[in-house]
Amino acid sequence: MKIRYFIEYKRLDPNKWEMIPIGVWAHGVDDRSAFEVGYVSGNDAEDWDAQCVVNRIVEQGIRELPGDFLEQHRDGISIYLGSRTKVEETDKYGSVTELVEDVLGQIRKGKID
Repeated sequence: MKIRYFIEYKRLDPNKWEMIPIGVWAHGVDDRSAFEVGYVSGNDAEDWDAQCVVNRIVEQGIRELPGDFLEQHRDGISIYLGSRTKVEETDKYGSVTELVEDVLGQIRKGKID
């Protein structure tokens, strides 16, 4: 399955530009209804914001997201709070859930910096 995704980073100290990875957003290319967001524990505010996006999608009855959905949300974070990587595409995973779980595992292990 082709999946597009980006990794979200957070600034821990407002006086420093150092950022750490905290989460991932994933969207199916072939199955545009496939969408998932995940964050490592301790990032409740960012997870809440992402879940609000998911809730709006459900409330509006949207079944398929536009192809540029991730680009639309990529710049929706203030540089003073964090950043999001450019959107990448992969066919390494069978589902968006697999990708999100794998990326979060890599973040927890310190393999993504």
